[in-house]
Amino acid sequence: MMQSKVRDTDELLELLEREGAAYQLLLTLSQRQTSVFEQYGAKGLMDLIAQKQDVIGRISELDRSLQQYIAHWDEVGRALPAPMRVAVSAAADEIAGLIRRIIQSEKKAEQLVVAARDRLSGQARSVSGGLKAERAYQRPQLAPTGGILDREE
Repeated sequence: MMQSKVRDTDELLELLEREGAAYQLLLTLSQRQTSVFEQYGAKGLMDLIAQKQDVIGRISELDRSLQQYIAHWDEVGRALPAPMRVAVSAAADEIAGLIRRIIQSEKKAEQLVVAARDRLSGQARSVSGGLKAERAYQRPQLAPTGGILDREE
């Protein structure tokens, strides 16, 4: 059975090309995260992440189809004609490069989101502190002797 699959080099190359195109789309979406987050906030980012999940689903399907080749990669490589071996190797190298770029892009996006989270957290703390101070001066309390209590003491 493996021999018939190995002979079907067009299928192998087509699967790799489709996977490469899917990874390219995933990279494009990943690189858009920063601008989408800056323009549309968390909602826009969540919509983009949903698109990325769809692409990842397609990549998973392609990986399952490629598994029959990957499981016997050495045998497949020996059975391929030299020009096809070069084409398959180039496609695999391209995919590996795309994956590296996706990882870099995802790390940048993560840094952006973490910085935004930290900024919002700091603003929330500042607002909370300001509200406490405002409440302290809005409702002065009377001392038992009729004077105003200083809450700072």
